[in-house]
Amino acid sequence: MENREQLERLAYEYQLLQAQAQLLAQNLELLTLGKNEFQAVKETLEGLKNVEEEKPEILVPIGAGSFLKGRIEDKNNAIVSVGSGYAIEKSIDDAIVYLEERIKEYESAIAKTQEALHQLEHKLQELAQKAQQLQQKQAMSFKVPKK
Repeated sequence: MENREQLERLAYEYQLLQAQAQLLAQNLELLTLGKNEFQAVKETLEGLKNVEEEKPEILVPIGAGSFLKGRIEDKNNAIVSVGSGYAIEKSIDDAIVYLEERIKEYESAIAKTQEALHQLEHKLQELAQKAQQLQQKQAMSFKVPKK
C-alpha cells in the first residue's frame, strides 16, 4: 500500500512540474517573439540609415496584408516605445542603441527561462525514473495466491 501512495504522490508532483514546464515554454515563445520584433525594428532603422534619398517612399502596413504608400518626412529621428504606452523621439542612432539594449534584455530573459525549463525537464525525468522503479518493485513483490 505504501508503494501505491508513493506512486500517487509522484504522479501528482509530475503533473505540477509538467504544468510549470508548459508555462515556461509559453513564456519562452513570447519572449522570442518580442526579441524578434525588436530585432526587426532595429534592422529596419539600420537600413534606413543607408538610404540616400531625403524623403524615401515606403509601404505602410494597414493590416490584412494591405499597405499604403507613404513618405518618411524625417529619416534622422524615430519614435520608439519605452513601455507602459509611452513613446519618445530619439535620433536613429540612439534608437538603435536603445533597441540593442532591449534585445539584450530579452536574450537574458530567454537564457534564464531556457535554464529553468531545462532544470524542470531534468526533475521530470528523475520523477519518471522513480515511478518506474516503484512500479518494478511493486511488480516483483506481486505473488499469486495459492488455492
